[in-house]
Amino acid sequence: MSESTDTLEHTPLLSPRFIWKLTTVVAVMCLVTLAIAVTGQLVGRQISHAGNTADRTMHEIVIGDDRLRLPANVIRYENQRVSGVQSAIDTYFSWPGMNGYSEARRNIFNQTDSADGLVFARIAQATMSRDMSGRYTPIYRRLTEGAPVAGPNGLDSYRLRSGAGYANELMYVEHGASEHPYTIRCLVEETAPDLDFTTRTGCQRDISLGQDLSVTYRYSIDLLPHWREIERDVRQKLEAALVR
Repeated sequence: MSESTDTLEHTPLLSPRFIWKLTTVVAVMCLVTLAIAVTGQLVGRQISHAGNTADRTMHEIVIGDDRLRLPANVIRYENQRVSGVQSAIDTYFSWPGMNGYSEARRNIFNQTDSADGLVFARIAQATMSRDMSGRYTPIYRRLTEGAPVAGPNGLDSYRLRSGAGYANELMYVEHGASEHPYTIRCLVEETAPDLDFTTRTGCQRDISLGQDLSVTYRYSIDLLPHWREIERDVRQKLEAALVR
């Protein structure tokens, strides 16, 4: 047998260099697959959370002369979940209970075509000297038309004059109250393009808070019979968040 034939017979079919390259390629492919899987999980989790967070890290928000301490899971928008000076803060809570987002309450917060069981509250510096109850006697009462109609749980409903800029709205007013009655406006049509809520989240009211804050809160018209409890819970929850 010739020397060349003997060398050929003893040459391995797979050289160490080839095996090393193959191992490297397989390892890289495994890492890429793992990265795709992890990224997919993270993106999927973000999509399922729809911008919500269960994080309860406390943030101290400064609005004008007032300070509030709020957990991240009640702050609606991600870019507002930071401590410091802000012009306004948007919050949301499940009701009853006034709780922030959690995995257990995910279905409540992820609603897309309604907001049953949610209360939204925007906190900003007050731009008017009176809240909605204080504006009823000097302003809103003059804008009503027709006789009041009995509403849910001690409220009377009034139609607002369309020419006054309140088309498609009813005003519900606490029956027999003083000149500062509970007052709330509710849409009466399915949609209103110029407003950011519909009849499902279509009742809106504002109250004063702290030194110079205005809280505009809204909720589904289906919750209107519980207006007393919601008013109490909103006030208690946000007053407790004030830094004295």
